[in-house]
Amino acid sequence: MAILVHTVTTDFTWKQIESFCKSNDAASYLSVGDIITIKLKNDIQAEIAVAGIHTYSDSEVVFTFKDILPFTYYMNKEDTNKGGYDASEMAQFLDTEVFALLPDDLQEVIKERCGHKLWLHPGFEVFGVGPSDVFSAEAVNTEHLPYYQNMRNRIKRKNGDITCWWLASADKYSGPPVGISESWICGPRNDTLCFHVASPYSNAVWTFKASKFFGISPGFCI
Repeated sequence: MAILVHTVTTDFTWKQIESFCKSNDAASYLSVGDIITIKLKNDIQAEIAVAGIHTYSDSEVVFTFKDILPFTYYMNKEDTNKGGYDASEMAQFLDTEVFALLPDDLQEVIKERCGHKLWLHPGFEVFGVGPSDVFSAEAVNTEHLPYYQNMRNRIKRKNGDITCWWLASADKYSGPPVGISESWICGPRNDTLCFHVASPYSNAVWTFKASKFFGISPGFCI
């Protein structure tokens, strides 16, 4: 028996997608995992995935970058996670410089969520309850996005290479990943200097110093 997979390409504007969302009818036109290709203002092409439909509201769709943006950044210039993601330099960077790279028609329809136009995904949105206790606490006000319930979608690439990417989850350092120098990450143990990073492996997270440079794969809401 042969299995034939059809790929259907449909032309929608971001304004049309916004209208589907406002009418609570997005599920009639979009499916989790659908990919939308855009060109950033720096002429880099990026792919956007539908991550959740009606996840936080009947009139909203959550999107995520399928892969890593073509540059890395730190959570904070200094090694601190004081104030969590909301107080981080990364949050400001995404809401200003990265947001400015989006096409104008996409910028016009993005809704703020929790005070941000673009945001890093909390660990619970990506991994659900495990593999960190911090993610369980995040379940109070976040959802495990359907797109990331498929473990393969947690693997991100930058310029074709599988790589680590930042999560919004702040945590205490508890020890290094296998093969990584402890001095390069966070120390001493239990210091609150760190944020979680999704590893190149689909169901693993690490904690790294806030000043380290890793990949960025933000989400947004319409």
